[in-house]
Amino acid sequence: MPKPTSPLRLLHVHAHPDDESSKGAATTAYYRNQGVAVLVATCTGGERGDILNPKMVSADNEARLPELRRSEMAAAAKILDIEQVWLGFIDSGMGPEVEPDTFAAQDVDVAAGRLVKVIRDFRPQVVTTYDENGGYPHPDHIMTHKITMAAVEAAADPTAWPEHGPAWKVTKLYYDITLHRGRYAALDRAMHEAGLESPYT
Repeated sequence: MPKPTSPLRLLHVHAHPDDESSKGAATTAYYRNQGVAVLVATCTGGERGDILNPKMVSADNEARLPELRRSEMAAAAKILDIEQVWLGFIDSGMGPEVEPDTFAAQDVDVAAGRLVKVIRDFRPQVVTTYDENGGYPHPDHIMTHKITMAAVEAAADPTAWPEHGPAWKVTKLYYDITLHRGRYAALDRAMHEAGLESPYT
């Protein structure tokens, strides 16, 4: 777990490796450029994700997906110039049922303990996560919201999780709202203005 390296610290809590790149990367780059230390806490390993690049699709790559996700996360962390920590939960997938060993099936207050330790070690003034709907209704995104809310509260309580170090109060908590109607309306307009068929209509 990295220790604070700057007086100003920002913690992003994400569900999967790749969320740090698709949700808020420009904000991360902006604050890194200002000298703010940025840490990404990744809740799961993305084990149930999909390989979307046709050139990467193979049985071998499918079999080693967790390894690929970790290497991609390391590359993203280097590009974004951030620190990153794994919370170690298992991806729940988007299936109709949640398996009992996966992230979305965990007890919120117990699972939040891992993030409490991260918050107390890194001591961020600002934390970002998803809204109550997870930004979109993936079970892991919704669970990320739940444990972040619980962990921010518990991290400030000296009687909660005393084994995770001295209490730390987060000053501000923001929701990442990358997936919202305004964004897609703007993309739809831009597609039409460029004379292209919009998939957002």
